[in-house]
Amino acid sequence: MSIFLGFFPDNKSNNDIASVAENVKEIFDDLGIKVRWSNPCTYHSTLLFLGKSAFPLKVFIIKNKLKKFQFKKFKVKFNSVKLGISRQYRELIFLDFLEGGEEMRGLYLELKKIIGDKGDINFIPHLTLGRVNKDLSAQESANIIKDLTNVSKKMNVNEIAFEVSEIKLVESEDGKYSFLLDVNSD
Repeated sequence: MSIFLGFFPDNKSNNDIASVAENVKEIFDDLGIKVRWSNPCTYHSTLLFLGKSAFPLKVFIIKNKLKKFQFKKFKVKFNSVKLGISRQYRELIFLDFLEGGEEMRGLYLELKKIIGDKGDINFIPHLTLGRVNKDLSAQESANIIKDLTNVSKKMNVNEIAFEVSEIKLVESEDGKYSFLLDVNSD
């Protein structure tokens, strides 16, 4: 079980993302590399990970702190499909942002302050498509990165965009999401 604050793409964008993921799957299938793919119903961008447990008191406190929180709606637009967001997450297959990343960083910092989270300050806006199940060799990584660049261009990833007007407090358990609170833009 885990709890986080994040936002979800609209239906059209979600379908477009799923189409991109299908094309990306072919790259890994052709190379015989197993990947744990995200369920398209759960595509989201996490603004703030709040922990692996959601005790009722913790959820109550977070909800209270978020009651007065407001944000301005903003547009996000994806840039391309990438592999390896950091050394710690080399196996991550994700979409990075062309637009909306700065707004997301601002929200991340503001939410950390409001909630009193002292965790990791390294925040990289992204939407996870999947995770590779093995350590890739340098050659495998180089080949995959080249193929992902081609898929990004072919699929016009940079045309997938939507407006963020709602942030959700989400509890996740075994791939199933429960929405605990909606925070709407002003």
